[in-house]
Amino acid sequence: MNYWDRKLMREQLDGKLEKLKSLSSLNMEKGWIKVIREALGMSAKQLGKKVGIDQSRISRLENAEIENDLKLSSLKKIAEGLNMKFVYGFVPETSLEDMVREQAKKIAMKRMAKVNLTMRLEEQELSDDQKQKTLDDLIQKIMFEEPKDFWNQ
Repeated sequence: MNYWDRKLMREQLDGKLEKLKSLSSLNMEKGWIKVIREALGMSAKQLGKKVGIDQSRISRLENAEIENDLKLSSLKKIAEGLNMKFVYGFVPETSLEDMVREQAKKIAMKRMAKVNLTMRLEEQELSDDQKQKTLDDLIQKIMFEEPKDFWNQ
């Protein structure tokens, strides 16, 4: 896959993921299973019957969800019992494009530090504006080329 394909993919995903950001800020101290079950006015016993497991297992699943120790298959089974669709995903703190740009900037800064030291020793140091322009150009170049060790640095 080339740079333009990855860039287009990032842009499309960023648009979709932006819609999920509000969900990531929800504080679900009780967990989804219990909150939805209670909102529906359904007891653990009633949910267990719909899912095909006993009430005590529902309680254990609700606790396991709070502890982040629940299998995806269990969540899917519960969702089906609630006549819901189970979805999971990742919601980045920033955009995917910003994540790639930030990684390219780290690489560029390392490269420029070496060059800048040499130029300073030779009394040929760039002005701040020149440094910024060079940094921006280098970031673009690194993003375009995306070396194999891009995420190793």
